[in-house]
Amino acid sequence: MAGRAVIAVILLASLDLAGCQTTRETQTSETSTPQRLSAAEIEDALVGNTLVRRGGGWFSSWEYNGLHSADGSILGRVTTAGGEERVTGDWDVTGDDLYCRTWSNHWGGGKRGCFRVSRAGDSLIFEHVSGSSGGAERYAYHWRAGKPEDM
Repeated sequence: MAGRAVIAVILLASLDLAGCQTTRETQTSETSTPQRLSAAEIEDALVGNTLVRRGGGWFSSWEYNGLHSADGSILGRVTTAGGEERVTGDWDVTGDDLYCRTWSNHWGGGKRGCFRVSRAGDSLIFEHVSGSSGGAERYAYHWRAGKPEDM
């Protein structure tokens, strides 16, 4: 019986910590001073490279990978324990250095959203400016050179 109580305490503590997870992306962006990117710098950072973001707890974790192509298309993939969802979209950078995107599905309500982009270490931070925020006012992504083999 005592063994079960110890296991129950460990499980409860684990569940409590799961809600307090800090991702590597968040740690990086909070410890470096963000530098705002110009239109050319945004394009250089995005084209042919991958943005990665993770979230959720231990039992509901997810990972987003986004690949931006030079032709203005995006391929997004969200992976969860239940499977994956792949979505396409369009992106561009405006003359006033804003990154804008529109997804082809329900992400962002299918509406265009624009963001100010900053770099902090190996993270890119997107701060909502106009249109659809997609559910958050700020996103921090880990930047990876190139594309994943499975995208």
